[in-house]
Amino acid sequence: MKNVDNKKIIGFDLDGVIINHAPVKIKLAKEFGFKLRPKETQSEIIKTLVDDLTLKQIQKCLYHDHRFFKSTPLMRGAKSGLLKLKKSNSPFFLISRRSEPEIAVTALKYYGLWPKFFNEKNVFFVAKKEDKNIKAREIGVTHYVDDETGVLEKLVDVKNRFLFDNLDAFKNIKDYNRVKSWKELMRHFLK
Repeated sequence: MKNVDNKKIIGFDLDGVIINHAPVKIKLAKEFGFKLRPKETQSEIIKTLVDDLTLKQIQKCLYHDHRFFKSTPLMRGAKSGLLKLKKSNSPFFLISRRSEPEIAVTALKYYGLWPKFFNEKNVFFVAKKEDKNIKAREIGVTHYVDDETGVLEKLVDVKNRFLFDNLDAFKNIKDYNRVKSWKELMRHFLK
C-alpha cells in the first residue's frame, strides 16, 4: 500500500496502547515482592525496578498465559477510537512483537476486536523492534503509536510517531508526539 498525500495510514502497537497491562503488572509484581505505582509499570521503567528473572516471569504471565488477558482491561477509549477510525475509512494496522501470536489473537477475540477491527489482513507480528519499521515501511504506515520510546526510535521510516503515555511516565519527551489518551490520539487522526 503506497502512501497518498494527506492520507493517514496508521499503525498501532498492541500492549500498552490497546491493552492496558498496568493493573495486572502491579498485582503480579506484588506477588513477586515488588510494590509498583502505575507509572512504574511502563515497559521501559519496570525493567529498571525489578530483576530480570522477575520481569521474565511477569512477561510470561502477561503474554503467554490465556488466563491473564481476561483480567486485563482495554485502554480507555480504544474500542471507540477504533470504531471512529473504521467509520472514517482510515486504514489501520496492528504491528506487535509477540512470540505467540495465537494468544494475542485469542485476546483480540476476547475483547471483541477480532475480526471487527483487526484480522489476518491488518495484523502483523514481528520479532524485534527493528522489524516493526520494516513492516511499517512495507505497508506504507505514515503514523505509528507505541508506548515505548525504544521502539519509536527504530521506526525511522515512519514520519509521524506517537508516544502513548497514559501513565504520564515521560513528561519531558520532545522527539515524538506525546499523547495521554485515545481521545487525544483521535484528535490527531480524525482532523
